[in-house]
Amino acid sequence: MRILHLSVLYPPIVLGGAERFTATLAEEQTKLGHQVGVVTLGPEAEPAYMHNGVLVHRISHGNLFWHPDWPKYYAPLRYAHKFLASWNPITRHRVARVLDSFQPDVVNSHCMVGFAVDCWKESSRRRIPVVHTLHDFVLFCRNASAFRNGHVCSGICLACRVTEPKRWYSGYVTAVIGVSRDILQRHLDRGFFGHIPAERRAVICSMPPIAIKTRSARPAGSPFTIGFIGRIIPEKGLEVLLEAVKRLPRWGWQLIIAGRVSPPLSEEALRARSAGLPVQWLGFVQAEEFYPQIDVLVVPSIWAEPAPLVIHEAFANAVPVVGSKIGGIADLIEQDRTGWLCSAGDIAALAETLIERIRAGRDALPPETAFSRFRSETTPERVVEHYETVYRSAIDAVRKSRQRRGRTDI
Repeated sequence: MRILHLSVLYPPIVLGGAERFTATLAEEQTKLGHQVGVVTLGPEAEPAYMHNGVLVHRISHGNLFWHPDWPKYYAPLRYAHKFLASWNPITRHRVARVLDSFQPDVVNSHCMVGFAVDCWKESSRRRIPVVHTLHDFVLFCRNASAFRNGHVCSGICLACRVTEPKRWYSGYVTAVIGVSRDILQRHLDRGFFGHIPAERRAVICSMPPIAIKTRSARPAGSPFTIGFIGRIIPEKGLEVLLEAVKRLPRWGWQLIIAGRVSPPLSEEALRARSAGLPVQWLGFVQAEEFYPQIDVLVVPSIWAEPAPLVIHEAFANAVPVVGSKIGGIADLIEQDRTGWLCSAGDIAALAETLIERIRAGRDALPPETAFSRFRSETTPERVVEHYETVYRSAIDAVRKSRQRRGRTDI
């Protein structure tokens, strides 16, 4: 099978998890003998080159500015950039040339921040099926998070109507994949992909970016250790966690926090809120170093995260998770099996859950076997298998459509 991925970024240019996942997926597909290519954007065009078996076409972005330079520009230009990037004829023609030269059997698009969605139309014109993977909310939210003023967006606000062309062009997509049930349903609720029958809508988990490991033995007599890791921004809910731990017993536990604090939050202010508590601030720490130090991970997000990679990482280390009952977090955690769920932003409920875990102790944590099902479904081999099933379904749908049109023309 000839597979062409569309991703706004691709290694070595990496800002988030979507491009890492795309690279892993593409490279795993080559191991099975597929011919795999990627179209990605860059500040300047580069000659096509092979990277770990994948043919990379890095084309010039063709937008008002290069997406990673976003913070340098004022709001009006950002707004115009979002609007024009939805149907950029420059990007579309450059992708069309790759479609003609690579001649894929299927196109799999990923994060479309700054990537012209009318590339879907170019594929459809050539009778090439399009599979789109939902990693974020960029199709209907200009900030890609569907979170504003401390709350999850219930609909599409006036400012985000700039994304409306993306809904129009989603009609050219043949099959859709969500990294969680929640993200897929939120798009369906907003009028995306309604034309796609249920059998071509799939939920496929991402692959953990960390190798599966046996749970590390914690030193006898050491305090029950709660962990938080990730980018420290308001929607990640660290402030909720800090308020919750103020209600915990005075001894027998500790909290370790890994990650960098980003505006509008202040590390100094956050540290002040945890003064006098057994809280350690580690700064940036590699996942491989962090998880062996903790007994339970807390993911206290107050926004509908599609599928937090930190949960994948925790389960890969057989570390249970206390998470907010919102978004993809609720999809990933099995209550009382691989973790525990609390209402998002509920300080009292989070504190109560942590107190229960501390009192029960380390011996009452889920056994490593509790994570076996999740681990087996998120191996690279299994994820690639699921993707191939969706690809073949999309290819078959386009083939049948051609046959029907052929009979109609006779």
